Amino acid sequence: LGGHAPVIVHHDADPVASARAAAMAKFRNSGQVCISPTRFFVHDTLKEPFERAFVDFTRTIVVGDGLTDGVTMGPMIRARAVEGALELVEDAVARGGRLLHGGRRPARLNKGHFIEPTVIADVPDDARIMTEEPFAPVAPLTTFADEDEVIERANALPFGLASYVFSNDAERAGRTAERLEAGMVGINEMLLAAAEMPFGGIKESGYGREGGALGIKDYLEPKFIRHKLIRT
Repeated sequence: LGGHAPVIVHHDADPVASARAAAMAKFRNSGQVCISPTRFFVHDTLKEPFERAFVDFTRTIVVGDGLTDGVTMGPMIRARAVEGALELVEDAVARGGRLLHGGRRPARLNKGHFIEPTVIADVPDDARIMTEEPFAPVAPLTTFADEDEVIERANALPFGLASYVFSNDAERAGRTAERLEAGMVGINEMLLAAAEMPFGGIKESGYGREGGALGIKDYLEPKFIRHKLIRT
């Protein structure tokens, strides 16, 4: 199970609004969410403003004890999770990625399993973080030029839980959502969980749904009855 949710930001999207929404979702619960956005495909015409807005938001995050006033991002679940996240960062940078923010343990927090919210640009598709689910507050950014190309790249992994699309063109957004291999797609929206919504994925992200009318079907036993009427 699990996922590796792509975010596709088309050329007609608002780069600042989409970056803020994507960053907010990325760092929720320190990135330890199964539908967390984990691969950011940004149209090359929006590269600079998107990166700038994403990093600007990331800089506002305060890491620490979640029970402390003012803290907006808490720890990872265990020490190995921190080590694994740092290994993914190191691999991405070694393959040509540019570290824009974070990428290390916070210097002021020497107790607990903390890592800085991290943003890496120009991450190649063969980097580990682009193929392995990074259950961590690490955001790999890359660019695309063509719609068909980015959908092929987004669908290249065996995961299919969540995907996200940003576009001000309703037709383009809908077309992209239809072509993405995922059980759930958010268009200009990052909140995908609600009691009335069928939550679930496809491919190696599982099958079946929870929530909504479809969610009850896993608890039912279908029965076929064929009844021939006998005339008397």
